Amino acid sequence: MPHPERTLYQFPISHYCEKTRWNLDAKGLSYGIENLLPGPHRLVTKRLTKGGRGTVPLLVDRGTVVTDSTDIALHLERAYPSAPALIPASGPERERVLELEAYFDETAGKHVRRWVYAQLFGGGVDITPLMFGAFPPPLRLLGRALVPVIKVVIRRQYQLTPPKVEESRVKLLEGLDRLEREIGGDPSRYLVGASLSIADIAAASLYAPLMGPEGSPYHRPGQAVSPAIAELRAALGARPVGQWIARRYQEDRRRPARGFTASASAEAVSG
Repeated sequence: MPHPERTLYQFPISHYCEKTRWNLDAKGLSYGIENLLPGPHRLVTKRLTKGGRGTVPLLVDRGTVVTDSTDIALHLERAYPSAPALIPASGPERERVLELEAYFDETAGKHVRRWVYAQLFGGGVDITPLMFGAFPPPLRLLGRALVPVIKVVIRRQYQLTPPKVEESRVKLLEGLDRLEREIGGDPSRYLVGASLSIADIAAASLYAPLMGPEGSPYHRPGQAVSPAIAELRAALGARPVGQWIARRYQEDRRRPARGFTASASAEAVSG
């Protein structure tokens, strides 16, 4: 539904869109959501960007059009300096947050997406409820009809070939290992300093499809997942990194962030 000041155009299933929703919620900003159908979405995004990027998330904020979840995060920090800060204003802690955000944006974002889609398609899982459950009934029916075409496009666009899928499996596990090292094996720790940052939001949201944590769009009790995804979820649930993802959703997902303070920045520099 459109909002008088800002509207997010999105796919409900997209973990990059989940990252932006969390970003907006953590900053305490109200917004409307327009769910787009994959494929026809380009008619909307191309119009809004005047022929530019056709991707989501796309935020229209008081007339300013911003695409890409990272660019949206940077825009929100500039546009709303009085809202809780998710990126430190300057110094080593800012560099650290941006470095980690970029790492997880690339590693978790691309490789989780490819591996999860490969498991869902290979396991014969019906993706219609996950992909179109947030749409009204008529569009859910249309979505079901589009699923065969969407699968073909996803296989080609995300390169769901056995070598690429295996590469993504290795990369996403490397990223999880790094995340566990960054938190020192402590599920209660934030990545930088003593408060939530865009680095935490990126890591937690972009790995969420693997875990299906409560409070995420991927938590669907009773809905079938592939054996490979179920096995990985069980393994991660026993590890600090999986507990960290679940804890970030439990403790931080539905509330505004505290924002970076001088003490948080000092801790980031000394730690």
